[in-house]
Amino acid sequence: MINGKYGCAVWGCGWVASGHINAYLKNPSCEIVAIGSRRLESVQAKQAEFGLSCRACTSFEELLNDDRIDIISLCTPNNQHAQETILAAQAGKHVFIEKPIAIDEADIPRMLAAVESAKVHTMVGFILRFNPLVKLQRKLVQEGELGKVFMANVDYWFGRERKGWMKHKEQTGGAFILAGCHSVDMARYILGADIVKVSAQSAMVGDYYEYPPVETAQVQFSNGALGVFTCSLVGTNPYTANLSILGENGTIVNDRFFLKRFQGQADFFTLDTGVKKSGDVYAHPFPAMVDHFVECLREDKESPHNLRSAVNAHLACLAIRKSAEADGKAVWIQGDKLA
Repeated sequence: MINGKYGCAVWGCGWVASGHINAYLKNPSCEIVAIGSRRLESVQAKQAEFGLSCRACTSFEELLNDDRIDIISLCTPNNQHAQETILAAQAGKHVFIEKPIAIDEADIPRMLAAVESAKVHTMVGFILRFNPLVKLQRKLVQEGELGKVFMANVDYWFGRERKGWMKHKEQTGGAFILAGCHSVDMARYILGADIVKVSAQSAMVGDYYEYPPVETAQVQFSNGALGVFTCSLVGTNPYTANLSILGENGTIVNDRFFLKRFQGQADFFTLDTGVKKSGDVYAHPFPAMVDHFVECLREDKESPHNLRSAVNAHLACLAIRKSAEADGKAVWIQGDKLA
């Protein structure tokens, strides 16, 4: 720590890095020590954006060897997150990992082992868990307001231009892995139940992506609930993250609620939690996430949003890709691996 503050670094200077930098700057217990990228001009652009005079690094090793750094945010392409998490843990750094944690199933147990061995803390960038509406939905389900939940459907649609590495299969991993993982995690987080079975299909739409940008899946949860998941990176649509939860005593459709306890209710009622759905990184709750992570570090406790908590959602996304490539053959998830 530096003068009682956590030394923070951001590795990777793409779009999402701005959300992390902004969050660290807002937390009085944090000080940004360094920003890094393989391209110096990318670092300089972030420094200029936020008026920072911190250290500029062009290799990950520089950050790992800087004793002032307590926390590293990983904002690099998807295929780099696993090894960077392992190296950061081995260097004794706490890690804020952007989703996805990995695009290869074999990397996940290696990451868990490294983090647990080093006894460092982790946080995964599943932003929807910090959305007030998602918190309310989870609370209602966990308190039994909907009774037994038997269906949970989610959609992630965002047909925006994605430049650079996001078009490449070996760096991205797939549509759900790249983006739809947010909605997959939201569903299992709200239900409090892991996904155990997946059957999926995919479609090539357009010629921009090297992998199918459209994926759909039928899933089964550990509590017996079923679901239909869809993800599209193409099309003409704004950021859309639909959620439908059906229970014996109630139904939730996004911010609309129909509950058995309200006798005589003729239609859904709407609750406005004050947060609008947006794909803009500046609208994401990164400040609340950093505040939570810092509190966990200060109290030396594990966050409920740590690496291990994110494993099932990622395995489900990997299972979707695997099933789609096998023309819909069912893929089971058993513990921390696919079967």
